[in-house]
Amino acid sequence: MKNFYLIIIILLNSNLEGISQTQIVDLQPSYVNQSFFSLENGEILNTFNSDWDLAFSTSTMSSSIRINGGMGTELYSYPLGDTTDWNTFNSTNLSNWEPIHNSDTNWFIGAFDKNSTSMFDMGWGIYNMVTHFVTGDSLYAIKTVNGNWKKLWIEKLAGGEYSFKYADLDGSNQVNAIINQSAFSGKNFAYYSLDQNTSLDREPLTQDWDITFSKYITPVQGMAYGVTGVLMNDGIKACLVENLPDPNSYTDYTQHVLYSEINTIGYDWKEFDMSSFSYVLDPYRCYFVKDYNDKIWRIIFTSFEGSSTGIIEFNTEEVSSSTSNDYKNSSFSSFEIYPNPSNNNDVTVIYDTDSKDIEISVIDINGRLVFSYTSLSSGFSAKTISTNNLDKGIYIVQVNSNGDYLQKKLIIN
Repeated sequence: MKNFYLIIIILLNSNLEGISQTQIVDLQPSYVNQSFFSLENGEILNTFNSDWDLAFSTSTMSSSIRINGGMGTELYSYPLGDTTDWNTFNSTNLSNWEPIHNSDTNWFIGAFDKNSTSMFDMGWGIYNMVTHFVTGDSLYAIKTVNGNWKKLWIEKLAGGEYSFKYADLDGSNQVNAIINQSAFSGKNFAYYSLDQNTSLDREPLTQDWDITFSKYITPVQGMAYGVTGVLMNDGIKACLVENLPDPNSYTDYTQHVLYSEINTIGYDWKEFDMSSFSYVLDPYRCYFVKDYNDKIWRIIFTSFEGSSTGIIEFNTEEVSSSTSNDYKNSSFSSFEIYPNPSNNNDVTVIYDTDSKDIEISVIDINGRLVFSYTSLSSGFSAKTISTNNLDKGIYIVQVNSNGDYLQKKLIIN
């Protein structure tokens, strides 16, 4: 029996490479949604993208603030004075002010960070080396995704809390708000809607996604322009390979440099053909992407239907699997789930450990425990779990031995 499960593990590991999978992402008509995608596990989250204006970095080492530029949010720095003008804010010549846009190469250079003039100038405020606070020194005019104009003052980032206030341009309807970074721990940004006066928790854990499909602002022929494309998660790297006779058979990623700019994949893998009034894709290019586990994936875009449907089709294939460090300094020497994804059948959890006190848990995406099993057997073991009563979706399977644990995603189709 042990040899049987060993064969399964070998097949699992060997079959990860060389299998091209067709992927479909649906951003909905007019691209109103945003998709967060894992190259290993598929789409993690598809969510409405027109319900926020501001995105606050949750990292303790960052004070970056982005805007929802791709969906219509516009930001203008107040040119007539400093924060002492809050009560006398003059927007008479607003149409002549210069708009500010997010960086499309780095998540942590948002529109609010663009006016930085020195090491301690964060763009919207000044960093104090003694208190480690950032105190806002700038006022802004901002147009929300719904087209409403506000004046805005990011007052302070102190102790992990952003304090800010905003009002209509004439000073009415003032709102004082706070975003606590710790409330969005493990995610890149905390989001806020100026029209709804509320914060939003709308992105997956950083470690769970590699790329995102969305509308964003980028320079096109020297002008800021809204495009629909792909931005990479922080820490992911990629490269473009062009002029290939057959991209589907090309796997030599070692000949190319991988870049960390988040727009390395970007939007220009497609172009609009006026004669056919449809999008045409470059059939001679592919992208190689290195994920958090150092696995290399090849991406080839195959279809882009445009704003009428928002549907994007592409192929993914793992072309290199790294040596995993999952078991380093762990009592487990192997841990696999088979089959995965599962079509609502039994799955088998296979593990090898020198511990005699093992707990296997299955947890749904809401953190609820849906299965638990305890074993006193050490060595090479397998446990079959029935998934007949589980809803379709993503689950976490965890093996635990006195606090030493490993976990993997389980997909139920």
